[in-house]
Amino acid sequence: MSAQVWIDGLFSGAVYALVALALAIVFQPTRVMNFAQGEPIVLGSAVCYQVVALWQWGWPAALALTLLFAVGMGLLSERMIMLPVRLSGSRYAWIIATLAAALIFQAIFTLSYFDVDSLRPKAMAPGHVEVFGVRIGWQQLLTIGIALTVMAGYDTFLRRTAYGRAIRAASHDGDAAVIMGIPVRRVIVLSFVIAAVICAFAGALAAPILFVAPASGLIFTIKGFTAAVIGGVGSPRGALAGGLIVGLLDSVVRNVAGATAGDFVVFGLLALILVAFPSGLFGKPMAAH
Repeated sequence: MSAQVWIDGLFSGAVYALVALALAIVFQPTRVMNFAQGEPIVLGSAVCYQVVALWQWGWPAALALTLLFAVGMGLLSERMIMLPVRLSGSRYAWIIATLAAALIFQAIFTLSYFDVDSLRPKAMAPGHVEVFGVRIGWQQLLTIGIALTVMAGYDTFLRRTAYGRAIRAASHDGDAAVIMGIPVRRVIVLSFVIAAVICAFAGALAAPILFVAPASGLIFTIKGFTAAVIGGVGSPRGALAGGLIVGLLDSVVRNVAGATAGDFVVFGLLALILVAFPSGLFGKPMAAH
C-alpha cells in the first residue's frame, strides 16, 4: 500500500473533523444534532467553483464571498431549525427540522448546478512537495494545517473567552444560563454562524481534490456525524481524532477492498466504539464543563 493512501486519508479526515467540530459547536448550546451541517460544505465548494472556475476572479474574492454566504446560511439555518423546535414542543422536532433544512438546501444547489457533476475549482495552493519520496500536495498540507489550527483555536476560545464560557454554561443548563444573564439566544445564533463558516471554508479547501457534488451535503454530514460520535460529541479534540480515524480507515479500506467495504468498516467501528465507549473516545472529559 502506497503512502499516498495515508496522505489522502489524513486530508479527507481533516475535512470530516471540521464537519464534526461544526456539529459539536451547534450541539453544545442547543442539544440539536444538525443533519444539515454538510450543506455549507457544498456552499463553499459552489461559491469557489463559481468565482474561481467560471468567473475567474481569483481566490481572495472567492473566500470573501464564501464568508458572506456562510454567515447568511448560518443565520437562515438557525431560523429554519430552531424556530420549529421551539414552537412544536416535541423532543424529536429537531430531526425533522434539520433534515428538512438539508433537503431544501440540497434542492437549491441541485437546481443551481443541475448540469455539474463536481464543483471543482483549481487548487488554492497548487503544486506539491516530496517528502522521503512521497508526493504531498500543498492543498492537502494546507487543509490539514488549517484543520489543526481551527481545532486548537476553538478549544482555546471555548476555555479562555467570555463567549466560550457562555456556550459551556448554555450547554449545561439553558434556563439557569438565562437567569444568570447569559444571552442564550445570541449564543445559539453565533454557534450556527460559526459552524456554517467552518464548514463552508472546509468545502473551499476540499473542493479542488475531493468529489463534491451539488447533492453530496448529506454524505459529508454522515461522515462528520460518525467522526463526532467516535470522538465524543462536544469535544474539539474528539472531533479531530474521530475525523482522522474515519478518513484514514475509509481511505485505506477503499484502496484495499473498494468503496462499499470502506463504509462498512467505518460504520462497524462506530458500532463497536459505541458499545465500548458510549460517550465516545473523548466524550467524558467534556462532561465536566
